Amino acid sequence: MPNIHEAAVGTILALLFWIYLRYKPLRRAPEPPGPAGIPIFGNEFQIPQDKQWLRFHEWSKVYGDVVRLTTMGQPVIILSSAQAAVDLLDARGTVYSDRPRAVMAGELVGWDRGLGYSPYNSRFKEFRRMFQHTLGPRPVQSLIPLQERENARFLLRVLIYPNDFIEHARQSTGAAILMISYGYAIQPNDDPFVKIAEEAMKGFSKSSEPGAFMVDRFPFFQYVPEWFPGAGFKRAAREMREDLERLYDVPYEFVRKQMASGNASPSFTSKYLNEKRDTAAFDDDFVKAAAASLYSGGADTTPSAVTTFILAMVHNRHVQSLGQAEVDNVIGHERLPTIADKGDLVYVGAIVREVLRWGVTVPLGLPHQVSQDDVYRGYSIRKGTIIWANIWSILHDENYFPKPNEFRPERYLKTDDYDPSEILRHCDPLAIAFGFGRRICPGMHLAENSLFLTVATILATFDIAKATDADGNEITPEVEFSGFISHPRPFRCKITPRSETAAELVRSYVVADQSIG
Repeated sequence: MPNIHEAAVGTILALLFWIYLRYKPLRRAPEPPGPAGIPIFGNEFQIPQDKQWLRFHEWSKVYGDVVRLTTMGQPVIILSSAQAAVDLLDARGTVYSDRPRAVMAGELVGWDRGLGYSPYNSRFKEFRRMFQHTLGPRPVQSLIPLQERENARFLLRVLIYPNDFIEHARQSTGAAILMISYGYAIQPNDDPFVKIAEEAMKGFSKSSEPGAFMVDRFPFFQYVPEWFPGAGFKRAAREMREDLERLYDVPYEFVRKQMASGNASPSFTSKYLNEKRDTAAFDDDFVKAAAASLYSGGADTTPSAVTTFILAMVHNRHVQSLGQAEVDNVIGHERLPTIADKGDLVYVGAIVREVLRWGVTVPLGLPHQVSQDDVYRGYSIRKGTIIWANIWSILHDENYFPKPNEFRPERYLKTDDYDPSEILRHCDPLAIAFGFGRRICPGMHLAENSLFLTVATILATFDIAKATDADGNEITPEVEFSGFISHPRPFRCKITPRSETAAELVRSYVVADQSIG
């Protein structure tokens, strides 16, 4: 009998041990390193309100290129190398393509209706399909004549009103995108559609700033009334939402009326209204959101890059001279450069790359979110973790870009003593600056063409120098950038035609256009 009892006990113990092995929680891999936080709040108070990418860059030097933080219990990982960003956001796109909840920008203001803040779902995939048909590498070729026409108008405005170059860059970009999105030709001055779009974009940039609004950290605050103490964000959100609704509705209704009268110009919106409006799957709001997303994707970023180029030329006259010499040698003085000249203007192309690297337009991109548990380099990355790719840090990596704060287009040019292939293979600004994986900017080809065209034609026609004060002393502008969509701090400079021949060339391209004001 004792043997039977011992056998039963042994069997039970063996069964319990098997159950333990079968159902015990898997030992979680260690989490990535990062700065110590405080209970409950984590690293919340260590993250600044502006230029968060610089603090993240500092931490990457201490903890490595994969840094873990927490904010109010929310795990966050910062990726500060091209390798880590590509490994996760590109190679594991099925896991790293979702968006985290964005209470202020998404839910309260309403940007979650469009592409940028859309979850990774069927709606997002349909957005991407639509944009690929309009902005993919092949379709974008049909938009080149429009870009070249608007760029010529930009040059004339700079010739007439050189001090307003920032506004001219905004107007030129807005004109091209409004024509692509809605078939709308802007008015020469104070265009109402441009104003609507600019106000909406101010709201996007402000509401998207990481950590700027308490409601993103404490979502339950979204339910307090506007009169409640500390609820100023509710009033701000309502005003931003009204601006966004105007961007959705006003241009869209313009297209519908033009189509009804038979006068609609071909556009992104008219195309999809023609294709979808009589189908069961037609969604009025979806087309509005898609068109507004197309506009919002480039309306602020491209002018920022153009302004960065002008600032770089003020500080780097030798680069400007080399770019002008290449344009003169390749193009001559009888015509303006075109996008077709891109392959021959190698140094100009290097300037474009360096503009995107030196003054990163969206230093942190938009956040990704992990949709299932994962392990990377032996580190545990939990489902729901927010992932920020620190694009600024990646494009200031001294392993690829020695003296990263210097503007040096020669980084990308092969010589007898230097081969840039490693940079171009692993850390090319033309790729990195537009994001990663399935969330990469769908308008990157349009934006690249626009920036190249602007850089090449400015070099062909204008000299950019420091402004002078009343006593004739040169004014050196600060190299200072800020904002979620990062812009140079407003600065003065002196822009003059390189010659009367250059000025006449600019005038000749729009001589028949009476819409330049």
